[in-house]
Amino acid sequence: MKKKSSKTKNNKYVKYIVIGVVALAIIVLGVLIYKNLFSGSNSNRLEGIENYKLTKTEINDVKDELKKIESVDSIDVYTNVKIIKILVNLKDDVEFDTIKDVSNKSIEKISEKNREFYDIEIYVKSNNEKSEVYPKIGYKYKTSSEFVWSR
Repeated sequence: MKKKSSKTKNNKYVKYIVIGVVALAIIVLGVLIYKNLFSGSNSNRLEGIENYKLTKTEINDVKDELKKIESVDSIDVYTNVKIIKILVNLKDDVEFDTIKDVSNKSIEKISEKNREFYDIEIYVKSNNEKSEVYPKIGYKYKTSSEFVWSR
């Protein structure tokens, strides 16, 4: 029988060492990915929401401010998680600048504490099906001072 050379034995051990290092690297990488994706350390964006309730008085004050526009048909105000949604339906077209001004004034009726916590969306549409101005959507991030409008 022939003896195996020591070179062949060394190659065999090198293969096992490389396989072990690769396997260990895959395990460590898997653990890191798992911790980053599924760890509980991510901040909860709804934390403290129970301290920020929109009152009926605030809702009614917002509605009253918006009703100053003569052409308003209906208004609905509600919260959806961290967003205050205001739906305004107009009988006829109203100048868009009027809507912008009244919208900014209406959110002043919401307490500063709530304005700094909630995002606010306002949806304005007209019963006039041939309207070239509406529908419009206004969005105000909690740290913004005014609405940003889009079509």
